[in-house]
Amino acid sequence: MTVVQDIAELQDDARGKFVVRYGTRLHDFLTSSAPVDILLGPLGSGKTKALCARIMRHAQEQAPSPKDGLRYTRFALVRNTYPDLRRTTIRSWLELFPEHLYGRFNWGQPINHAISFDTVRLEVDFLALDRPEDVPRLRSTEYTGIAFNELSFIPKDLFDEADSRLRYPPPEHGGPTWRGVIADTNAADEDHWLPIMTGDVDLPPGLNEDEIAALTWPNEWRLHRQPAALVEKMDQHGIVSGYGINVSAENLENLPKDYYQRMLRGKSKAWIDSRLMVRVVLVTEGQPVWPMFRREVHVSSEVLRPRLEYDVYVGLDFGRSPAAIFMQEINNRIFAQYELIGANEGASLFAPKVARFLDKEYPNCTVHAFGDPKGRDKTQTDERTAYEIFSHNGITVRPPPGLKQNMIATRVDAGASLLNEMVDGKPRFQSSPLCRTFNVGMAGRYHNERDEYGELKPCKNRFSHVCEGWQYGILGMGEGRRMIGRPRIGDFRGIRVARPHKSMRRIVA
Repeated sequence: MTVVQDIAELQDDARGKFVVRYGTRLHDFLTSSAPVDILLGPLGSGKTKALCARIMRHAQEQAPSPKDGLRYTRFALVRNTYPDLRRTTIRSWLELFPEHLYGRFNWGQPINHAISFDTVRLEVDFLALDRPEDVPRLRSTEYTGIAFNELSFIPKDLFDEADSRLRYPPPEHGGPTWRGVIADTNAADEDHWLPIMTGDVDLPPGLNEDEIAALTWPNEWRLHRQPAALVEKMDQHGIVSGYGINVSAENLENLPKDYYQRMLRGKSKAWIDSRLMVRVVLVTEGQPVWPMFRREVHVSSEVLRPRLEYDVYVGLDFGRSPAAIFMQEINNRIFAQYELIGANEGASLFAPKVARFLDKEYPNCTVHAFGDPKGRDKTQTDERTAYEIFSHNGITVRPPPGLKQNMIATRVDAGASLLNEMVDGKPRFQSSPLCRTFNVGMAGRYHNERDEYGELKPCKNRFSHVCEGWQYGILGMGEGRRMIGRPRIGDFRGIRVARPHKSMRRIVA
């Protein structure tokens, strides 16, 4: 339970104004002209309005056209969903640039605002984009700049594509004086590409040189990190007992007096850490598939490295978002050491990655690979199955033993059984902190939702693939049979059977 004590009063209510102090990160962002500028801060810190104001600044600084002396610019203002776009982004835009002063706002399709005053000719398209499949929508036009509101919801492919769309106005109007990508965001989850690029979390393992380069922060980019909104108050045991307003927090002059006091009510510490303390943590939604998973218990505090004298077990999920998780069983404990996550690629691209990773991290280890039984099916685009493609790359994949009709209940129950077991006072299963997507999924992003019949079933998202690969892997390791008290397939021992006479049964190959 969150404890709120002695919240200092904020400054006088200044709603209706947008005051920015000199020397703040907010001011630095507003006045910067880097090709990529990202403003990272807590809720209520003025990020969205600063993003909107930054667009207007570049519109006014655009050099006049040599043809008619007008300053032409065009921007895209992007949010991940249309409800959020309408409820927050557009509302902030119209508070700064109301229709009675800047012209009629077009709520049709596409949503846009054409602003004309003095020599300024500004067009702003309001777009909802959150998936790599939305990339073609960005390719349909040209912009001076693209602004992402809440970058923590935007995939890397979409962000990368934005940089290739920046060439407006055309040469006959002098070209863009400035062009670039700007964004604001709260602290992103630990598996998001932004904290990886900023160094807040480590690079995932198994990346090639091109993938590492894509996650390396360029020197010309700028990150403007705002102070936390709150300061923590500790008791004598070092436990957070309450919060006070951080006097260094930004945008306080634009907030109601009780803004943060009201926001704290009923919030978890993880939510406060992420949204108000600007920390990379996980904020979960929905009912976790495995509520017994505890990060402080099941995620090792140290990186788990392979022990080459033991076999390695690989759990695989296929499709266009394939995933692999690599495990070893050591002294009756199971350790997940690494994960590999594919992005919009099939087995023909993913299988060689898995093979190279095994050669690098598990040289000369015996490999046991278990995957989604649907991997034995052919697809419309390839006559070969995923199992056959992996076999061609030297990895024999088998369906988990005892998994009938790929029943989700069997897979979930086996995972729950393993997570509840202890060995000598230690959890029988632990994962490495390098298994970033897996750990986030297990902690709650892989959660249950109701289907069309009202039944709770695990949802399909980018966390589900590696979590389901883990299910196939542990079933292949015998956890399904162990759960019901039966010996694992590999535990059977041969016995002699006395035969009084030779069998005459024909064996047909």
